[in-house]
Amino acid sequence: MGPTFDAKGDAMPSEFFGIIPRKKLIHSVGAVGKVIFKPSGETPYTGIFKGANFGVIRLSSAAEPSKTLTPGMGLKFLRDGIDSANLVAMNSVNG
Repeated sequence: MGPTFDAKGDAMPSEFFGIIPRKKLIHSVGAVGKVIFKPSGETPYTGIFKGANFGVIRLSSAAEPSKTLTPGMGLKFLRDGIDSANLVAMNSVNG
């Protein structure tokens, strides 16, 4: 998970910690769409928690779906002048 969390910028580098090229072992197929984040009601928060008009979501499964599904999700909210705000989430692969 090092490259996912430690790489600077909004693109995965082609070489990171000697991995050339980075091979995507799980969640290799997914669906991508645009999202908008609108907080419910007034919020005292700032930054991304105040809302965002430009985001991308990716939904995928850790392996080919069968009787079980191990879903994963990635959110990327684009921001001017700084790296995007990112979130990745996945249920345990242990069931």
